[in-house]
Amino acid sequence: MTKRFYKGVITGITVTVAWSTLAFSAPTAEGTSQDKTTITTSLLPSDLLQISSTDAFSKYVFLVDKSERHLSVYERKGETIERILDVPSDIGKATGNKSKRDDHRTPEGIYFFEKKLSQPEIPFSLYGNMAFTTDYPNIFDRRESKTGSGIWLHAIPDTVPLTRGSRGCVVVRNEVIEKLKEYIKLKETPILIFDKVNYVSKEEHDKRRVALNEFIEGWRKSWQAQDLDEYMKYYDEKFKAPGFNFDTWMKHKKKLKARYEYIKVQLSQPFLLLHKDQLIVKTFQRYESNNHTDFGVKTLYAVKTDSGYKIIREEWVPVPESLAAVTANPQPAAPTN
Repeated sequence: MTKRFYKGVITGITVTVAWSTLAFSAPTAEGTSQDKTTITTSLLPSDLLQISSTDAFSKYVFLVDKSERHLSVYERKGETIERILDVPSDIGKATGNKSKRDDHRTPEGIYFFEKKLSQPEIPFSLYGNMAFTTDYPNIFDRRESKTGSGIWLHAIPDTVPLTRGSRGCVVVRNEVIEKLKEYIKLKETPILIFDKVNYVSKEEHDKRRVALNEFIEGWRKSWQAQDLDEYMKYYDEKFKAPGFNFDTWMKHKKKLKARYEYIKVQLSQPFLLLHKDQLIVKTFQRYESNNHTDFGVKTLYAVKTDSGYKIIREEWVPVPESLAAVTANPQPAAPTN
């Protein structure tokens, strides 16, 4: 692992991010935008807490505000974030959060762009020049038995009003999607869709970010200490991982505790994506014991309960430690540690 990576490793709750004043862009005519600073505010989006410092993950995050019918792009710049694009958008014809197939509502949650589509794969009359599919329904949606599919970010021809309402997709103008494509890294770039994006002061934003870093650091410490009673408190009783549920995960960890004299767990500065009570944490993870070492990308999915956040799913993808960026997107592997 390079020194550059370890600079962002969590070794305690001293990990901080220096947030600067955000630069907001002001929309102009329908379907167009200005790309750089025209309006300045010290408020920060309450649920966009931390963009990871590694280039292996996306340095951009898309935020959609359904109430304002706007899409914004935020960029990580060193240890700051900046809103670099703000554009009008269309959403589903029906109001509210999507729950079932053909309800014509736009879902609210944390999604990732998966595939790029263009002519002749899609008809220009419906989707304009380009479309990007998402992973709706995601893990949280499936947990709530939501149905439906085909939620995309796509364009429309200039002859079609941007206010007609979609079947649930987020819609922008052709010229806009040409700009947006430059910010999308498939499988990595998230799009957070809210009924309304809330903004908070820097002080409140720091408080929320520190609280989540404390949650992650507590989980890491209990795992490294092999304190299984404390460690399993971080997991929901309905937890699932590839090949495991809550009970089999506990048995697996007990076997490893008996096998390993010690373990060390190091994490990079995590990507923190929050949507109300839903949390996704993505980080590089280096695991070491007296007879096993591995390195990969760890993703935690958690929900907020009365007793704090609980992990409902955990995924780990092995990657070479020497890679400066993840260049492929393999399927999650069954955890070995």
